[in-house]
Amino acid sequence: MRSLLQSLCRSNQGLLAQKLGLMDAVVAKHGQTKAEDMYHQVCPIVQATVGQHIRHSVDHIERAILAAQDPEIRKIRYDVRKRGGEDEHNLDAARARVEHVRDILDRMANSNAHLPVMSHNIEACFMLSGTSPIEFALPSTAARELGFAAHHGIHHMAMVKIIALQTLGLDSNDLPADFGKAPSTSNFDRQQQRAQSS
Repeated sequence: MRSLLQSLCRSNQGLLAQKLGLMDAVVAKHGQTKAEDMYHQVCPIVQATVGQHIRHSVDHIERAILAAQDPEIRKIRYDVRKRGGEDEHNLDAARARVEHVRDILDRMANSNAHLPVMSHNIEACFMLSGTSPIEFALPSTAARELGFAAHHGIHHMAMVKIIALQTLGLDSNDLPADFGKAPSTSNFDRQQQRAQSS
């Protein structure tokens, strides 16, 4: 049976696999050169790009990983971040970053460091208003923040799905199964399908 840390790592790895699957789908459908351009094309519905959503959610995963790996980190400031980096505009840079973070999660999942991560107390800091830069600190743990990063990221993948279908010219069938779906929704859908087939 998996430990909590393994489950948290695998959940985030699943999210990263969706990102890589999307990148593969765009390249397969449009070729590398056009896919590069589409990666930073603004969707008129969402008013954002695939690159922005991927960069943002990977930022969250990385911050949670750093807190989990370093007991000296006592605060995660999610809303103080670097925007517009290379991985937001360049498909290859994004792929390299996603693969790097996936590999770190794999090492964490296979390590014996689960006890410190579970009990490592931190503060998660957020801006709660668009009219004030004040950050509020909420008590948390590194493990809780790894869970938050996965939960937060899946909602960004739902937005990316809108961009993929409306702006990038992909079909739902081009994307990995359960792309952009919360685990609870995927489980509910499977239960419904089983009930209907019984």
